[in-house]
Amino acid sequence: MSAYTTGEVAKLCDVSVRTVQFYDAKGLLKPTSLSEGGRRLYSLADLTRLRLICVLKSIGLSLDSIMGILSSEKPEAVLKLLLDEQDQQIGRDIQAMEKRRDTIR
Repeated sequence: MSAYTTGEVAKLCDVSVRTVQFYDAKGLLKPTSLSEGGRRLYSLADLTRLRLICVLKSIGLSLDSIMGILSSEKPEAVLKLLLDEQDQQIGRDIQAMEKRRDTIR
């Protein structure tokens, strides 16, 4: 089993160490184990989970929504609902921006 330190998973996912620590504190990403010296160690599954968190965050989902997805018994269904909701919100935002642009013109 591969074990990654906080710094290694942060670098592999292009986030800061502080972000990984924050996700740990929020309960989104718990380390699989601790080293003898007490350092957090993450597995390949943890790394995959962090990558998923980052993708979901990049499409605009809140950390609370992401937590709901990850802790759900049916994550695919929850994700679909949230993505549909996000898509509708983006559509509303686009309409509002187009109205603003029309007003400016």
